[in-house]
Order: sequence, then C-alpha cells, then structure tokens
Amino acid sequence: MDAAKPSEANPRESYLNGRWKEQCHYFEQKAETCQKRFMRLRRWSLLMGISTPILIFVVTIVVTALDAQAVGKPNPYYQLLTLLPIAASAIALGCYQWEELHNYGAQWSKFRMVVERLKGNRELYEHRSGIYEKAPDGKPLSDEDALKTFVRYCEGLIEGNDINYFVLMVDPLRREIA
Repeated sequence: MDAAKPSEANPRESYLNGRWKEQCHYFEQKAETCQKRFMRLRRWSLLMGISTPILIFVVTIVVTALDAQAVGKPNPYYQLLTLLPIAASAIALGCYQWEELHNYGAQWSKFRMVVERLKGNRELYEHRSGIYEKAPDGKPLSDEDALKTFVRYCEGLIEGNDINYFVLMVDPLRREIA
C-alpha cells in the first residue's frame, strides 16, 4: 500500500505551508521592493529639490565674485556652474516623475495590504473567529468547511490583487505607450 501524500493526508497543512505561505512571501517581497524604490526616489527628489535653490544662491555668489576678480576677462566657470542647479532640478523632477509613472508608493501600500489581510484571515481561521466561526444557519463550521472558506477568501484576495494590478498598474502604462 502506498502511503498517502502529505497534501492528500492533510489539506490544511498543505495549503498553509504551500500556496498560502508562498503567496505571503511573494507579496511581502513585492512590498519591500516597492517600498525601497519609493523611498529612494523620494529621498533623491527631496534632496535635489532642497539643493536647487541653495545651488542657485551659491552659484550666484561665486559667479559674482569671479566676475569681480576678472574684470573684462571672460569667465570660463560661469556656464559650468550654472548647470549645477539645473542638474539638481532635473534630477528632482525626474525622480518625482519616475515614481509617478511606476506608482511604487501605491504598489507598496497595495502589496502590504494583501499580506496583512492574508495574515489576518489566517489568525481568524486559526481561532475560528469571524467568518470562520459559524455557518449562515448559525451552526459552527466544520473543520472542512472552515478550510474551504479560508481557501476561498485567500484565493479571491490573490486573484483580486492580480486583476487590480493589471487594471491599475499595467494598463495605464500600455495606454501611455500606445
């Protein structure tokens, strides 16, 4: 006689340690990646945005001082120095626009929310609370029915996230390109 496979022997453990765990890990990784990208772009945008007026002020003072020293001589540093605030401003604007295009902040929030919902529903399922406590007729849910409800909820959340991702994140990019 063949021994039953673990997934066949215990569907609860199979789902929790397989699909559910993999999806939680996936969404956590996506949230972390988007968070890092969002924060990096925001820091650069903030730093360059603050630097722009400071650079304009410093360049104005330095160019004025150089002009005072070189009366009647062309200033070779003037054009080079004036590029600094322009570059800082362009970097700030570029970082802001890149984040707007890719929506890292929104994706971070969305992926984090999915992870928290998956984890929260696991806790509800484990403690037989909320939708995992009683059937619509008021009777306690059997272990099998509670697991089916849990799987149905989690898979709906995962599928809904996939649909939202393509509608909110991918389609706008395709429309802009087309």
